Amino acid sequence: MIIDDISNNIFALENLLTTETRTFFKATSGDEGLKLALSKPIDLIILDVQMPEMDGFEVAHMLKSNKRTKDIPILFASAEYKEQKNILKGLEEGAIDYLFKPLDPEVTKAKVSMLIKLELQRKELVESNSALEKSSILINNCLDVICTIDAETLKFDAYNVAMTSVLGYSAEEFTNQTMLFFLNAEDQERVQSFQHSNEDTLFFETKIICKDQSHKWLQWNIVVKAGKWFSNARDITERKIKDDEITRLNQDLKENVQQLEVVNKELESFSYSVSHDLRAPLRSINNYAQMMEDSFAAQMDEKSAKLLGNIKRNAFKMDALIDDLLAFSRLGRKPVQKQAINMNELIQHTYNELHTSFAKGELIVDALPEIQADYNLLRQVVVNLLSNAIKYSSKVEHPVIQVGYTRKENTVIYFVKDNGAGFDMEYSDKLFGVFQRLHSTKEFEGTGVGLAIVKRIIEKHGGTVWAESKVGEGATFYFSLPVAVSALN
Repeated sequence: MIIDDISNNIFALENLLTTETRTFFKATSGDEGLKLALSKPIDLIILDVQMPEMDGFEVAHMLKSNKRTKDIPILFASAEYKEQKNILKGLEEGAIDYLFKPLDPEVTKAKVSMLIKLELQRKELVESNSALEKSSILINNCLDVICTIDAETLKFDAYNVAMTSVLGYSAEEFTNQTMLFFLNAEDQERVQSFQHSNEDTLFFETKIICKDQSHKWLQWNIVVKAGKWFSNARDITERKIKDDEITRLNQDLKENVQQLEVVNKELESFSYSVSHDLRAPLRSINNYAQMMEDSFAAQMDEKSAKLLGNIKRNAFKMDALIDDLLAFSRLGRKPVQKQAINMNELIQHTYNELHTSFAKGELIVDALPEIQADYNLLRQVVVNLLSNAIKYSSKVEHPVIQVGYTRKENTVIYFVKDNGAGFDMEYSDKLFGVFQRLHSTKEFEGTGVGLAIVKRIIEKHGGTVWAESKVGEGATFYFSLPVAVSALN
């Protein structure tokens, strides 16, 4: 920028100093020059000393007093004030040098070129220092360890604050220490092997021994350049602890699975024993009871016939209980084999099989959606739920059973509703357990396993089962299946 109250002087300087890379700002008064200096990027100010209203010394003083303009170099141009005291006054006000009029073109060009070059170098240095300062702040506030290591000696050349906070040693204690000092013997050998590697980058994990003798895991990411390891190390101790815990849990799970396989084999053996060893005496009891009835029926009094009937009936109930227990135990091993099932046909077919015990009742079936499920398993569900509905509504004057469905979000919900005896919802949590019954066998016969079978089958399909009821007002049993196993119409 050129500040001079004489336009011809400005014009002459501009012509003398013009280059392709220079931009000139011009002011014909000190006030105008100050405004330009505050609003434009200025690398050098050529300032005339003798100006009206505000001379060059005053302008220089104000420029140096302002934070935004204090570092801009000032070159005084003057035809007067050649005395030493005036030159000193200009230098005191912040001038770098003087140009004396009449101007020597070569001297003027040289001084201006030199001062602009120095100013550009100064600005570049300021920017570099600023960048270094920011980098230093970032590095020292980083939670990761950042350091440089001599590839030959493995000594630490420089490191950030995280190095001391992670390992617990002071900066003085790191002096002349190598990376090996903080490693166990196994990791020492491994790290030393990297010294002879030709790789440009290294990636490995080490267990670090801290000052308090605790151990931490560091994950190292290193760039090898000019005999140095430029290193970033992240504390992964918590992750390692979690990984170890997951490994332990997986091992426990593996052992539990093995134990479960042993238990399952024992259950299979038990089921075989139940199926053959326990049924043999039951068959004998039934056969002998039948032989007694066939041979001595005419000679038995009413009491004897009743006792014999009790024997046969209880043997039959025991056989039914064995069947149910076997069915329940096999469910856990039986795979689900899905196929498209017409629910209306399944309900109707099952109802026809049970129709003789429900001759006086009424069955209402809605138009049900087809589903994808295991036919044999789902048939067990329908048999148990319809049988229960028939059984518990058998004592009302006009039994009615309704089978329907609803849809909710990603599920289809089927229900079997009756107008029978019902139950107290306070005890509903017992319904689906093995041998759990809410009515005595004198009221309604049963083994107490059927609903447990229903629950297990529905859960194998990814669904849930529940019931709602009031005593004397019937019950509704629901089972849901996810859309993933349902083909909705």
